[in-house]
Amino acid sequence: MSIRIFTDSASDITRAELEELQAELIAMPLQCGEETYVDDKTTPVEIFWQMLLDGVNIKTSLPSPDTFVQKFKAAKEAGDEVICILIASKLSGTYQGAMLAKQIVDYDGIHVIDAGHAAASVAEKMLVIAACRMRDQGCTAEEIARRLEQLRGSVRLIACLDTLEYLARGGRLPAAVASIGTKPIIVFGENGEIQVVKKCMGSKRAMRDMTEMVTECRINPEYPVIPIFAQNDRNCQEYVASLKNAGCVGAMQVPQGIGATIGSYIGPGGYGIVFVEK
Repeated sequence: MSIRIFTDSASDITRAELEELQAELIAMPLQCGEETYVDDKTTPVEIFWQMLLDGVNIKTSLPSPDTFVQKFKAAKEAGDEVICILIASKLSGTYQGAMLAKQIVDYDGIHVIDAGHAAASVAEKMLVIAACRMRDQGCTAEEIARRLEQLRGSVRLIACLDTLEYLARGGRLPAAVASIGTKPIIVFGENGEIQVVKKCMGSKRAMRDMTEMVTECRINPEYPVIPIFAQNDRNCQEYVASLKNAGCVGAMQVPQGIGATIGSYIGPGGYGIVFVEK
């Protein structure tokens, strides 16, 4: 018996990472104007950013429950167990679709994890990386699921956006909230909801405030610190330099780009950091 680990497109996992980690992707559909794409990480993300910049309305959709049913059935028939890590249920109905599929397949070896506080993007991917590491260390699926549910509450994402327009357009924030402030700083709340914690007058102030927010946290050195950016990494590289000057280095990785599914809500120009807090 082996353990199959699944995640969705919202985790911003790459094809290379899927291969390296021996994980599988549940691809999420994207409606881009009149065209439908599947965010299976084979289409260059630059295409989606250009569509956004050109004013194309990009809407996310859910994988069908049958997609999960087929994956879960194959695991059951092979006698394998499943760890399925998905975007926070507060942000998407993907988790509910997977739970429905679990009921249909009727197999106790399926463990569906709501990313919760680790809501989406690289924060969600942090759970995937941890799950694969535990699997490779010989942990049981039940143990992995239990530890992921503990870990998700410690994953932190702090990000600055150029605008809240895309979040409002996607229905993730009220329009009235999105219309105020110049450089909003966001985090994920306890259940994965998006929270605007500060609205800063200018990029420099936002970067200083974000650096202070990280220095006030106790970063767990057992996990990587991952800078993230949307569309271009200019602001992110400056932020990384600010963190290093403040002594917040840890196991700092190279900046990673936000993918199409989450990028359609974030918009270009955003940047931030993901880490695990003690």
